[in-house]
Amino acid sequence: MLEQIESQKEIASVFEGIESQLNRSFSVQKDAIEKELAERLSRERDEAQKRVEAAEREFAEGKRVLEAHKAALAELKSSKEQIQGQIKGHLDRALSCQQMMEKMSNQAYDEYEKVNHLGLELDGIRQRAEQESSLLKKHLEDKYGIKAEFQAIFETLDNLSEIRQEMVKMKKIRELLGAFSGPVATEPPQEPIAERPVLRGHPETRFTEPMETAAAPETEAPVEEPEPTSEYDIAEDAQAEESRMLMERLAQYRRTEPVLNGTEFAYFQKDKKMVLDGEAFVATMAKVSDVAKGLHVNLGQKEMSKDLFLIKQEILNQQEILRKSFLRAVRFCEKEDGMLPRNIAHILSVRSMKDILERLTFGNWSNAADFQAFMEYVASLRNAFTLNASPSLNYVKSILEQLEESPIIQN
Repeated sequence: MLEQIESQKEIASVFEGIESQLNRSFSVQKDAIEKELAERLSRERDEAQKRVEAAEREFAEGKRVLEAHKAALAELKSSKEQIQGQIKGHLDRALSCQQMMEKMSNQAYDEYEKVNHLGLELDGIRQRAEQESSLLKKHLEDKYGIKAEFQAIFETLDNLSEIRQEMVKMKKIRELLGAFSGPVATEPPQEPIAERPVLRGHPETRFTEPMETAAAPETEAPVEEPEPTSEYDIAEDAQAEESRMLMERLAQYRRTEPVLNGTEFAYFQKDKKMVLDGEAFVATMAKVSDVAKGLHVNLGQKEMSKDLFLIKQEILNQQEILRKSFLRAVRFCEKEDGMLPRNIAHILSVRSMKDILERLTFGNWSNAADFQAFMEYVASLRNAFTLNASPSLNYVKSILEQLEESPIIQN
């Protein structure tokens, strides 16, 4: 019995030993697992801390950059506002100066233009005085055989060319100012055309009306005239035949060349001798002036700025056409040894053509006052030409004599 008990104790002791070893093994494994878990947690915690610190550094850097940009933008905004304020101040001062310049340039141009118009009127009076003197001289010589010489009453304004050059400068200044400030009045207000002084009634032109009145009976038929006889018809037919033959003879010498926009320059040439076709030249001058006059009428009927601009541009085109024609005529006389028709040379002279060329160069036909002054001058020139070139047969004979250097025998 005792042996069984001891045996059972031994067995129990063995199991206790085994159980104790199992407990120790579990404890060792548990400790190892816990140690490994602790180490792993420690490593992960360290890594997580490092990532957190890196994120904090990145956030701090981003915040610093953001603050730097914010400060830079605030500085740029302040600089922008400061510069804009300076720009506005300079623009306000520039605009004030520009307005003063526009006002002064307009006043200066207005004064120059008044002087120019007065000079043109003075020159027109001079031209009329010379024409009237020539007419009186011709009248005295034809009627009474008196050869009279008349001293020039006055000359043109000495500094008129300089004044016109200053006007051109002022126009350019006004155009430059207008390019920056929008539309600027390019023409100062003009006095009504109807109130402008008329040259015809001037004291220096007092010979015009009496001479025209005296010449009327010679050109007009009597109130009552007898029936023409057969001899009269024969003489009239002979004169018509002579006129036809002379015109055909002159036509073979006629030459033309284009000038501008369908305008022609006409002259007569035989060998090296050349004579300007004064009748065609005056007709061209009258035609271009009449076209420009019609455009001025249309100008007063338009209100749209685009229409006004186009019409004014066409008026200036007509002015350029006539300027080119006169430039060609002056070159024809001065550089090509061309001659003017003899019986109208005292009216349509190289000097008078240069005067007109100067008017066309420095004048402005889109300005009603400039154009009206030119039209008055053209009218006086046309009247004088008609008076001296009439009848046309005498004009034709005069040109043939110049070309052929032989007098035309009248039947």
